[in-house]
Amino acid sequence: MQKLSRRNAVSMIGLSFLGTSCLSFKKEPGEMIERDKMKPAALKKGDLVGICAPAGCVSDPGEVREFTDVLKDLGFKVRNGKNVAARYGYFSATDEARAAEFMELIRDEEVKGIFFVRGGWGCSRILPFIDFDVIRNNPKVIMGFSDITTLLNAITLKTGLITFHGPNGNASWNSRTMEYFHKLLFHGESLTFYNRQEDLRIRTISGGIAEGELVGGNLTVISSLLGSGYLPEWSGKIVFLEDLKEEPYRIDRMLTQLKMAGVLNGVSGIILGAFRDCVAEEPDRAFTIDEVFDQHFKGLSKPVYANAQFGHVVNKFVLPVGTQVRINANKGTIEMLESGVIKS
Repeated sequence: MQKLSRRNAVSMIGLSFLGTSCLSFKKEPGEMIERDKMKPAALKKGDLVGICAPAGCVSDPGEVREFTDVLKDLGFKVRNGKNVAARYGYFSATDEARAAEFMELIRDEEVKGIFFVRGGWGCSRILPFIDFDVIRNNPKVIMGFSDITTLLNAITLKTGLITFHGPNGNASWNSRTMEYFHKLLFHGESLTFYNRQEDLRIRTISGGIAEGELVGGNLTVISSLLGSGYLPEWSGKIVFLEDLKEEPYRIDRMLTQLKMAGVLNGVSGIILGAFRDCVAEEPDRAFTIDEVFDQHFKGLSKPVYANAQFGHVVNKFVLPVGTQVRINANKGTIEMLESGVIKS
């Protein structure tokens, strides 16, 4: 990914929540408990935000300094977690320490938003140490992607708090991505996301329009969490999926796993984002990624389209996990039917 680019500050605000519709999750096997949806309020200039490292370690400590500068340029005060520059094998710290760092920022009432230095691998390992009741009692903006998909979906499921699929610290924070960030998290706008002329061309696999609650993220992460109790009931959902540097046969294998688990048949619609560098080492003995998608999705009687601008790409949408949306697979649009935050 590109290095961070520093941008001018824009105004922002703190956090609160609103009870609206209900979500269900499994606290114990077979036990279903309803949770009210919560919306964080928009951030404002002068807010304190935290950076933590719940997954992989950074290879260059300069990435932490640069990300801190980006957030300061936005007008935030920044508190770095204890592990952001640490290393423990391919993690930043032990499972318990990474979870404790995250929960410390959650409990800190001065911290109004939490961002992540990078993804990698490791968020699934800290889930047993996360106190979801504490998160529910201390709602705040939480945003990341890639391996952070684990935390986003688990938190939205277990607490009802809307979370945000957007850039980590080691990803690109350019003007296009910041436009979504500002409108969604500063001003509380209900956006319609669509590819622009400079982006990949939308490819409609199965046309149509559908509405539902938006869930998803990285395909590898989603498939690895099946059966864990940290993913939603799929019926009626709009699921978005992306991945990076996976050969087509691996994508095929993970989509097959989702299909056998009833995910693909249960959802109302599917949005495929950037599957960057998902090419075969031996193309003469393989399918292309588009052929794999066609094999899995052309027969579905629900809207499916590919190449949406989220995931491991430079110009990223910032998608609100847990909100109601309407998708149009013919036009390649995601329309928010409610705001993702509460405006002051």
